[in-house]
Amino acid sequence: MILYIWKLRESGFFDEVAVIDDASSVIWVERHTDTGEFEVYIRASKERLELFADGDVFITRSESDIAMYVESVKLNTDEENGDYLTVSGRSAEVMLHWRIVQFASFTGETANAENIIRYLFTQQFLIPADETKYISWLNLEESHEWEDGAAHQYTGKSLNQIFGSLCVEVGYGYRLRWIGTGFQFELYKGTDRSYDQHVNPFVVFSPTFENLGNTEYEKNTSEYANAAIVGGEGEGATRTFVEVAEQGKSGFYFRQVYLDARNSSKEDLTDEEYEEQLTNDGKAQLEELKVTAEYSGEILNYNSYEYRKDYNLGDKVSIKNQYGITGNATITEITEVEDASGYRIVPTLSEWQPISFN
Repeated sequence: MILYIWKLRESGFFDEVAVIDDASSVIWVERHTDTGEFEVYIRASKERLELFADGDVFITRSESDIAMYVESVKLNTDEENGDYLTVSGRSAEVMLHWRIVQFASFTGETANAENIIRYLFTQQFLIPADETKYISWLNLEESHEWEDGAAHQYTGKSLNQIFGSLCVEVGYGYRLRWIGTGFQFELYKGTDRSYDQHVNPFVVFSPTFENLGNTEYEKNTSEYANAAIVGGEGEGATRTFVEVAEQGKSGFYFRQVYLDARNSSKEDLTDEEYEEQLTNDGKAQLEELKVTAEYSGEILNYNSYEYRKDYNLGDKVSIKNQYGITGNATITEITEVEDASGYRIVPTLSEWQPISFN
């Protein structure tokens, strides 16, 4: 695995300062809705120690458009086995951890996930009220004009927390894509390669194809609810309450909970806008109280599918085990490893939602 080393200069330019092709091991993890990470284990030298320990360093690969930011450099000296450096850190999305939204409220027709994310990214990096937050080598892609999502309010959350939760909610992924001179923030949707569609070739993990190992299935209804009373600002009789419920549930099948949203502030919202916000908060929390039918397992990499050709990060795939339990899941993480044992890829899937037993 060939690694390209870039130094960020105070001028805002990136210089390629080294190429490393003799690492003893490389672990490279990219994630769909979170920050990736890496670890490189290489022979130590004075020059290499200075290379990684001095200044801000990013690492790229020709096979990936994600760059990793060096956060840790560890030197181990060993007279018998030689001296080694362990270089590690997180992907460029780590910058989203460094920006905190003190308070932001989004309501109305334009309060969809893409608009919220684009607005907050712009306010925190591109046109910040505090010019010390501005980063010249970041830019933002053109809008997709997607309309998924609804009203939300945030207090004391990092951009990474907000973007991650929103993207999980609407099925997007996000990344800071390396463009050679800096980064472009992008949202993307994975490709559906599951049994739910008939446009793209299926990607299926199953013992039949010798690419699915040990699996585990569990159904749990203990936390299930389909209706809620949501309590917002105020005290006693003056407090704002809204009720939300899944359509078509009644009698024995009507399961209600109370959700405390006292920290959701009305600020300058109208009564109607505030109630809309509480309603959306209630719906979001009910999503977390559904019947859980979790299906997990070990994906075996026997080259039945080729990464970046047959599937990518964020794609939806199907799984079927020896009991006939079939489910769908999203590829949420890709780990690439190269060491003395060779090169291998380990995909990680979201919780598998069983769709049939046959």
